[in-house]
Amino acid sequence: MAISEGLATSADTALVEAEVYRWYNLFFPWSRGVASQSEGAIKPLYDALAEDFRVVLTNGEIMGRADYWERLWGLHGQRAGSPESHITNLSITPLPGGFFLTVFDLVKDGITKKKVDSALMRLDEHSPSGISWIYVHESEHERAVA
Repeated sequence: MAISEGLATSADTALVEAEVYRWYNLFFPWSRGVASQSEGAIKPLYDALAEDFRVVLTNGEIMGRADYWERLWGLHGQRAGSPESHITNLSITPLPGGFFLTVFDLVKDGITKKKVDSALMRLDEHSPSGISWIYVHESEHERAVA
């Protein structure tokens, strides 16, 4: 992955990539009911959301940080039995000021729909991973299944 000189270091970009996978690796067991339904199991996800966080869900609903916390809490076990998603086509574009535009697909084996997520993220020394999520836009698209 090419990084524009002066925008970010490869270590910064690696932090962003690790955060995308960290987030999903916490969310998957939570949403399938495998993780304990305790604040400690899900709060690391919430702690990585910027104070001014916003998300646009696949249905077009827009949520801030507090409402998204309620959504996350309510998703415990709601996707039990759903196949695991795989992150593909991860693209990280460094932007000035410690910001990053991150785009990736979430695909499930044998499922014809895929999610395409884009996220504006930034370096943040107060976030558990060193990265905070500012804005996420989720969309859903048909895809060819081999």
